[in-house]
Amino acid sequence: MHDRFTRKSFSYNRSSKSALMNDKAGILIESSSEGIVEVVVKRTLPGISPSEARKAWIDYHWTRGGGLPILVQSTNATSDNDNGALLKRTIYPVIMEETLQLHPCDEDASYTELGYRVSESGPFYRDVIDGSHYANVTFTSVKSGCEMIWNVSFAATRWAEFYKVMTEFLVGTCANTVEETLAPPRVFRMSTTIDDCIMDAKSARNEWFEFIWRQGGGLPLPPAIPYGDTLEGSTARKNLLRIPPLITESITDISDDDNTSEFEYRLNSPGWLTFPFLMHTHRGVVKFTSNSDNSLSIHWDVEIRPYRVAGPLVEKITEMTVSTLLRNLRVKLKEPGATVTIKPPRGNTDLLAGQENLGSIGKETWLGGVLYAHLSDNRSTLQQSVAMLQPWTWGRSGDGAYDDVVQFQWSNYLS
Repeated sequence: MHDRFTRKSFSYNRSSKSALMNDKAGILIESSSEGIVEVVVKRTLPGISPSEARKAWIDYHWTRGGGLPILVQSTNATSDNDNGALLKRTIYPVIMEETLQLHPCDEDASYTELGYRVSESGPFYRDVIDGSHYANVTFTSVKSGCEMIWNVSFAATRWAEFYKVMTEFLVGTCANTVEETLAPPRVFRMSTTIDDCIMDAKSARNEWFEFIWRQGGGLPLPPAIPYGDTLEGSTARKNLLRIPPLITESITDISDDDNTSEFEYRLNSPGWLTFPFLMHTHRGVVKFTSNSDNSLSIHWDVEIRPYRVAGPLVEKITEMTVSTLLRNLRVKLKEPGATVTIKPPRGNTDLLAGQENLGSIGKETWLGGVLYAHLSDNRSTLQQSVAMLQPWTWGRSGDGAYDDVVQFQWSNYLS
């Protein structure tokens, strides 16, 4: 195999059954037993420069798999004096190795390109002729932003039409991923105000670190695995691993002033392994403000770029999860130490051998919210029975409107 590579030139004539010659690999295959596969995919990326598009292609396609359900193992760059740096990656489970030719790129460039090839086709693609694969991705400045053109060509000993359809689907999915990661994010914006709050902004922030970040915010989920440095003013760690799903999260920035405290967190490399959170990016910003009337305001923005195919599902899960966390935090700050008594159905103490209850649970937890809502429920038996089939309405829930204690809405833009 050769590390240096250029666009392959093929001579192919079906009618005369001429031979196909790959001058780099030195392979001669009779044209009657093989076929050329050529795929071109184009995308227009509004408001994006070629250098930004190129960086997104490297970050989200080359490094993270382009939205495909694969694992990518990258190796360190090697220097090539004639062709710039060479990056290699191995794709699992197909065990295919690819090599990327990477040149320096000026941020103000109106045109840039990348070239890569399959350097080892692996055990599942024996029909692809060794050394025949070449792909070129160009990024050109246009009036509306950037035009990305992705060309892929290779030779196969058989099933050329099948490989063409498959390549169109795979490259098209990866091109969609680049497009989606550069699009404006969807933003879930929440806010709540706690009157006569005994905590200032910084103390409330530290409570968020302890209760939501470290303890899980009262959700009925396994505890996260903390690692990294300890956060200032808290016993929580900077990073978390949540299983399930396989999500790692990090606190990336913290800032304070006299009356406010703000921090940023993000999910690291979300994707297929973090199902059902199928998204390209997830970033959160939480801000606490101590007001002059002794109230505390909390603003929580979650910025996501979901997979197009899973957008509605991801948005609903995000909305339900994060709004429940904020409602639980509100109870934690407003009623510290509050509990809910676990009582038998309809107060039937005979089921408990005369005991009045089974104990208590923290009111700030999801289960505590469910029990409290049940004890306060004055609806008919029929209405309560119907609600049992609607778990998303259990406990602390609401529509996020102006009369809800937690207001929220979705937006396509940051402000």
